[in-house]
Amino acid sequence: MSDLDLTICCTVTFFSKKRRIPPNLNNGKYCPHVVIKGAEQLLGVNFIDGEDVIFNRPIRANALPLYETVDYSTLQAGTEFFIMEGGNIVGEGIVKEIFQHKPYGSK
Repeated sequence: MSDLDLTICCTVTFFSKKRRIPPNLNNGKYCPHVVIKGAEQLLGVNFIDGEDVIFNRPIRANALPLYETVDYSTLQAGTEFFIMEGGNIVGEGIVKEIFQHKPYGSK
């Protein structure tokens, strides 16, 4: 089973001082990197659904890993992370749960 077969359920907060417009977490087009606090590795994710972003308030959201060649196993329940756009920290979050699912087409 690859790391792409999981959904990252998390609580995220976006910072008003870092973005003018809140990101849309529901259209499948917001693909920032996350960096676990205290680590350096960039982990690309695609937010697939979530509550409407209200700056500086925690909201629930779900994301999928983007890259098959990247190890996402460090993302576990309770892991805190920063949300990065380029070199800017635009938010932070905490993993609430990891859902492991079967690849499409498997029985």
